[in-house]
Parts: sequence; C-alpha cells; structure tokens
Amino acid sequence: MTKYVLICKNGDVEQKQTRSAIEDDKIYKLCNYKNNHDFEKLHHFPLDRSEKDANVNSENCYEVYGKKHGRANGENKYEFPPPIDTELYFGSLCILKRENDTLTDLCVDEWSVVYEALFGGFEDIEDSEEERSMDSEIYSSD
Repeated sequence: MTKYVLICKNGDVEQKQTRSAIEDDKIYKLCNYKNNHDFEKLHHFPLDRSEKDANVNSENCYEVYGKKHGRANGENKYEFPPPIDTELYFGSLCILKRENDTLTDLCVDEWSVVYEALFGGFEDIEDSEEERSMDSEIYSSD
C-alpha cells in the first residue's frame, strides 16, 4: 500500500492510499481517469540540501502527474509553487513521492511542509490591536 496526495479539480487536497503497488504506466488511475490519454508527469520538485526546514528530506523527489489539456471549465484550481505556478492543468492531479527510484508514502502534512518550503515560506499576517486602533482613528477623525 502506498499513500499519495490527490489534488481535486476544485483545489482541495486529499490523502489517498492504494491497495497495491503503483505501476508507472497506471498512475492515471490514481486520478480516476479511465485511460492515460494526455496524462503525463507534469513536473518534479527535487529538494536540494540547502533546504532550511528539517522536516523536508532533501533526498526526496515529489512528482506531479495530471493533464495539460482538457475541457473548458475543467481547469484545476490548485495554486502550485514556481516554476509551474503559471501553468494551466485540468481535472484531478496526483503528487507522488519517489525516494531512490521507489514510490514511498506521501501524506498531506508532509506535502504541506514541502509546499510551504517551495514557496519560500509563508508569513502569518495578524490584525493586531494596534493596527485596528490606528485604522479606527483615521476613519473617525472627520
């Protein structure tokens, strides 16, 4: 059994698991496609040793599979990190983790850490009390 991440058409991220080993020529079935027409490996994210986050193993490669062609209104809404952030993909996509040329388990939590690292990290923006009080002073000084 192998765990993988499924990116639904609406952009939702789901944890999935296969009952048997994943064969490279059958990956399209993980996305619930009937055949492999236009299905391909879209990108891979090798993580180098300079990654600062200790939760990300630099020996791993995360592969994105799906379709570049599809019907209008069938676009996948997920926001991928650079360099594929400007690409348009269709339907469901899957993300697999390959380690030493073998597919290994990938959970949503691990993908979230990798996703953040690929974007260069995210900042938590909070609306502090000071900012709110300054905004109210600006608007109430008519």
